[in-house]
Amino acid sequence: MDDALALSALVLGLSGHLVQDMHARVSAQGFADLRPAHGFAFARISLGDATTASLGEHLGVTKQAAAQLVKELVDKGYVVRLPHPHDARARLLGLTEAGR
Repeated sequence: MDDALALSALVLGLSGHLVQDMHARVSAQGFADLRPAHGFAFARISLGDATTASLGEHLGVTKQAAAQLVKELVDKGYVVRLPHPHDARARLLGLTEAGR
């Protein structure tokens, strides 16, 4: 059990370093207005058929928190909301050219 806990802590620590390194590289390329959470959102949105609700599930946050993140990304010009072909209440999320 102690070995599994130590391995988990090591993997978590390395993951954190990887995310921070990627964030630094993204910022250095002129996207200083992005946060690491945005990258996880972009990853889900880029798969297609993403809604605010599915993004919230993917990120492990409430629908309200996901909606706030989506609004932020829309306002920054990285994401667009598109009509959902099967649900008039939902909107599909897509990446803009800047988001890609």
